[in-house]
Amino acid sequence: MIDNGPLPTPYSPQWVRLPEPYVDAVALRLAAGGVAVLDHWNDPMDPRDATVIVCGREGGRLRFVWDEESGWRYGPMDDEGWAPLEDTRYLPCGLLPEPGEVAAAVRDVLAGRGAGGCERPRYRSFRDYGDGFDARLAAYSAVGAV
Repeated sequence: MIDNGPLPTPYSPQWVRLPEPYVDAVALRLAAGGVAVLDHWNDPMDPRDATVIVCGREGGRLRFVWDEESGWRYGPMDDEGWAPLEDTRYLPCGLLPEPGEVAAAVRDVLAGRGAGGCERPRYRSFRDYGDGFDARLAAYSAVGAV
């Protein structure tokens, strides 16, 4: 793992932005694999999460959301931009899968394979500050980590 120096203090501006390079890398992998990424952004708090919107089958949109407790989930977006909770599915790739693994799982979903489960996994709590997770996220900010 690349050492990026000291980790940011929880809830500092740098800390809430730690997921950005990871989600940017996922969006880049998706686009490189031919998936139409319509938008992506970071949502910084409790738990930190991020969203990637892709063009689904038959012109619909799918919202893929990653959070620091449960990993990746997705659902079809309604007219107001929300994914109804009853339609949410969790990708079975763990908490912080490599961007290429996420891209492969998204392509499977778009192809109608690998739908995922509806029960939310809990890998950690957003309050687990000293568990090494932030160091894993920080590794994506290093040049060439994509």
